[in-house]
Amino acid sequence: MPAVSGRRRSGFSLVELVVAVIIAGVIAAALHGVLLVGQRFYRAQPQILDVQRNVRSITQVLPAELRGLDAGDGDIVAMSDTALTLKTTRALGILCAAPETSAGRVTVGDDLLFGYRAIDPARDSVLLFREGDTLLESDDRWLRAQVTAVGSARCPDGSAGTRLTLALAGGGTELLGVTSGAPLFAFEVIRYRLYEDGARTWWLGLQSYSGGWSATSPLAGPLRPRDGLRFDYVDAAGAAAGTRTAVRQVLLTVRGRSLQRIEAAGRRSGPYQDSLSARVFLRNSVRR
Repeated sequence: MPAVSGRRRSGFSLVELVVAVIIAGVIAAALHGVLLVGQRFYRAQPQILDVQRNVRSITQVLPAELRGLDAGDGDIVAMSDTALTLKTTRALGILCAAPETSAGRVTVGDDLLFGYRAIDPARDSVLLFREGDTLLESDDRWLRAQVTAVGSARCPDGSAGTRLTLALAGGGTELLGVTSGAPLFAFEVIRYRLYEDGARTWWLGLQSYSGGWSATSPLAGPLRPRDGLRFDYVDAAGAAAGTRTAVRQVLLTVRGRSLQRIEAAGRRSGPYQDSLSARVFLRNSVRR
C-alpha cells in the first residue's frame, strides 16, 4: 500500500497577522493625519481670504473718500482715533441755465450731472460757485446751501435737466452773480467708525446725517476688537494735528480678524488676523 505523503497547509501565523494589523494601523493613522491637515487647510482658506479681502477693501474705500478733502475749509467735521466725520461729494453738475433768484432754484443739465446716486434733499447740501464780476477774482466764492426739493426741468436748449430748490442763508439774492455753466457739488455729512454689533463682532460702520444720525450700517469686517480701525492725523510739519483744520495727512490702520478659530499646520490655533496701513494725503488742503 503506497504511503501518503504529508503536505504543509498554506496560511499566516498569529505573529504574521499581528504584524500586518500593526502596519495597517500605522498606515491608516498616517493617512488620517494627512486628511485631517488637508481638511483643516481647506476650512481655513475661506476665512483667511475673507479677512484679507475685507482689510484690503477698507484701505481702498476710505482713502478714495479722504483724498479730495479740504480740511482747511471744514471738510473734516469731527475726528477721533476710531471715527471720522466728514463732508463727502456725492454728485457734480454744471448749471445749464441762469438761476431763478426769486425762487432760490437752479437747474443742472442731466448730461453734465455725475454721481453714484441721485441728489437727495433729505441728506444733501450743495456748494455752488458764484463768479460775481468776471473781471474780479476777489468776489469769487462758493455758496453753501441745503437742498430742499429736487424735480425735473428743461434746459434752455431743450435737453433734460434737474431742478434744485436751495435754502440759502441770505435768500435767493445770493444767487446773483451765479451764471450758467457754474459748477455745483452735492455733498453729505457721513461718519466712518469702528463699532461693535449685538453679536459682539466689530466692523467698519457708516452713518449719514439728516437732522440726526442714521443707524450704523456695517461696511466691512469683522475687525479686531477695539483697535481694528485706527485714524492718526498729521499736520503740514509732520507732527500730530491738534485741530481739524490743520490735518494734511491721515494715517489709516486696519486690523482684520476671522470669526472662527483657524486650525492649520504651521500656526498657533486661534482666529486668523491680518493688517494693512495706508497714508492718505489730502490733496485739496493747503500746504504750509
